Amino acid sequence: MIKEKTGVVELKPSCRSRFGGWVKQHRWVLLFIFFILLSFIGGGVCFVLAKRFSLPFLNPLGPSTGEPLIVLSAPTVLDQLHPISGVFYTKAQKDTWGKRRPLAVMIDNHALARPYHFGLQKADLIWEAVAEGGIPRLLAVFHSQDIAKLGPVRSARVYYIDWALEFPAYYSHVGGAGTPGSPANIFAYIRQKGVLDLDQFRLGTSTYWRGGDIMIGGRTILSHINYTSTKKLWQAGERLYPGTNKLPKFKAWKFKSDIPYTERSEKQKISFNFWYLPVYAVEWRYERTTNTYLRFQGGKKHLDQTTKQQLTAKNVVLLYTPQYRAGDGTAHLLFKTTGSGDAEVFRDGKKIKATWKRNTLSDRTIFYEQGTKKEIVFNRGLTWIEVLPK
Repeated sequence: MIKEKTGVVELKPSCRSRFGGWVKQHRWVLLFIFFILLSFIGGGVCFVLAKRFSLPFLNPLGPSTGEPLIVLSAPTVLDQLHPISGVFYTKAQKDTWGKRRPLAVMIDNHALARPYHFGLQKADLIWEAVAEGGIPRLLAVFHSQDIAKLGPVRSARVYYIDWALEFPAYYSHVGGAGTPGSPANIFAYIRQKGVLDLDQFRLGTSTYWRGGDIMIGGRTILSHINYTSTKKLWQAGERLYPGTNKLPKFKAWKFKSDIPYTERSEKQKISFNFWYLPVYAVEWRYERTTNTYLRFQGGKKHLDQTTKQQLTAKNVVLLYTPQYRAGDGTAHLLFKTTGSGDAEVFRDGKKIKATWKRNTLSDRTIFYEQGTKKEIVFNRGLTWIEVLPK
């Protein structure tokens, strides 16, 4: 529009030009609003199409008509309970361990042998008790997992055989106490109890291999570093006792899942010694985050050399039972392994006063809440039983 006034021509912008200027001035805000509206419209269209046509690329969960869901990747289903550790495995894994017998392996726990421990963390259950002179040994039960290097394997004692008979397991060792006429004579005991015996003296290098000697100042201090593997032991068991490498029937403990983090104790420490030597004093420290107990012995972290990691357990049990001399002129010991006695069970950072019971050697050792018939329920994973003289 042209307006004349006093000889001056004044131009006023049209509505269209004013609107264009406003759009130009606010273009970024308008673009943002347009993008938001487009997103809402596009999402609505995808929702309608997905429900109507069940398009998998729009609806990854598949149709909404009650038909089976579209599986994008095969899930790993852990629903097979392991009878010793209580850990869940897949059906394929059970097809493996469900067809083999547990292995009970004597492990040297001399202070000098301890830095050479391989494979202990993969055990399903471990017993620890004194052999002689306050020096403990381990009986490690392996079944659910394969271990390529296991040891050092040590000599047998009667009461470790008793615990192996709970399953009953193939019993792996390197010789043992053999005083004729002694109640600690393992060779007579093995024959008497029908133990499925995997002695290194009988099997030799086909099943065991030497790991060398431990020498100090040019003198041999420990000459019994021997290793084996679960594969070699299962092969030897089937070779010596055809048809026996299968899972026997035995009573399983009761197991539970870990309790929530907020219900766990903040810390807990378990300290004891078998006799009097500080180098064999044991300490377990509770770790709240993982709900496990970290193992120390002789004031040092106890490591598995396979992983270079500290040994851990989900449950720690202190089992109290009478200990006495074999009376054969040696330092050999015997422990009461059947009957009943006091115990303490540690799990979730808490202590439970308990009673252990075992009627015969073919039975499992079962733990009950003290003064009741209520069987204790363990956490899933490795349980470590510490046998202490009453």
